[in-house]
Amino acid sequence: MNARAARPQRTHRSGPRPPSLGSNLWTLAALLALLALSAGSALLKLGAFNEVANLGIAIVKALLVLTIFMRLKTDNALLRIVASAGFAWLAVLIALSLADALTRVSLLPPW
Repeated sequence: MNARAARPQRTHRSGPRPPSLGSNLWTLAALLALLALSAGSALLKLGAFNEVANLGIAIVKALLVLTIFMRLKTDNALLRIVASAGFAWLAVLIALSLADALTRVSLLPPW
């Protein structure tokens, strides 16, 4: 028996399909528009809303990269679970950093 005949034949079409060129171009256009929007919002005097707007834009850009380029939308569930666990850990780290920064007591100059 031939060793090659024992293995199943894999074609180039097995597995998830990569994103199409049109999808990549639309994603690129959206990322460039969001880049222009975040650069434009940095020039505006929005006060505290400036940080909120830039964080929102950054979240949308990250979600575009994750769903289109990292294929979280079409890949198996294990990859989505690992990515979700990474985001949960990042949320814990941000929450602990905020808790530290918001509960500090400022010292007066004569220490």
